[in-house]
Amino acid sequence: MRSGRVARAGVLILAAGLLTGCSQFAALAPVGGNGLAEVRFGAIDVLQEKGIDVLSAPVCVSVDAGPAVTCTGTTIDGRNIAVTSSTIAGAELEVVIDGKTLFRGRLSDVLDQAAR
Repeated sequence: MRSGRVARAGVLILAAGLLTGCSQFAALAPVGGNGLAEVRFGAIDVLQEKGIDVLSAPVCVSVDAGPAVTCTGTTIDGRNIAVTSSTIAGAELEVVIDGKTLFRGRLSDVLDQAAR
């Protein structure tokens, strides 16, 4: 009887471990180079570098299924974050908070700097 409980516990632990591995793998998927994810990561890197506390991290979408990308989020003190960029090579990234430009520059430079 005791060995049956041990076996069931072992199966539950194994199943939990497998499910955890799947969710962790899924969380890593956007890191593979998705253009929307790169713009989002670039925006977050700029916000962190500038010391901006974020309540809602920017969420990005493609504009009209093209290369243009826009993102919106919110700072901890309620200001609006607006990000514009593109998924093309050499794209410019612009991060604006409540209508004031916080950063404008090459997206690749931001991502490269954060990787160092």
